[in-house]
Amino acid sequence: MPEFDREQHVTTGNSTEAAAWVEESTLPGEQKGELLRFVANFPSLRFSKEDDELFDRLEETDQVTLPRWLRDVRKTLTFVYPAMRVRVDDYTHLCPRSDAVEKVWYELRLGYADEEQRELFFDEAQVYPIGSWWGTDRSYLAVDLENPADERIFEFASEDLLDNSIDGRPVRGSVYPVFDSYAQFLAHIVEGELPDGTVVRKKQQ
Repeated sequence: MPEFDREQHVTTGNSTEAAAWVEESTLPGEQKGELLRFVANFPSLRFSKEDDELFDRLEETDQVTLPRWLRDVRKTLTFVYPAMRVRVDDYTHLCPRSDAVEKVWYELRLGYADEEQRELFFDEAQVYPIGSWWGTDRSYLAVDLENPADERIFEFASEDLLDNSIDGRPVRGSVYPVFDSYAQFLAHIVEGELPDGTVVRKKQQ
């Protein structure tokens, strides 16, 4: 079987093209507005969107069924291209990391790192990671697999889930909603670091 080439399943475009993807989509109006705000905040960057085949591959590799809404939004607008580490101005709901949010740099990457992580995140917490605090296990962003219609983005620390599991407490008790949608998360990004080390900041409107 030929090796899966992820790049063949990603479309890239400039800010004008990305805005057109959003405008032509069937996403809810509020999410369209948040995605357009994200594009407008970083007008000099290129953007990406993914196709169904890529999602099929993710589901096959990670043995999960991803929420339909996650496909829909990332098929409209996934992120910037190439991907960058990002910082948000704030979470829209409180969580244990709220007081340190200005220190947290997220690397966006879908999927489980290894089988041990999958056992904790999938088998016990029923969440699917979409990003993590770069270089640490102290903050993950994830979507809810237990309630796939729930479009919120959740946050947690790996060690908190593990402690709950060891102590016999509900593992999901340390999983916190922090954004109402993936689009809202992107709209709250204020700074990024590109692979070459260039730092880009949200354009002042």
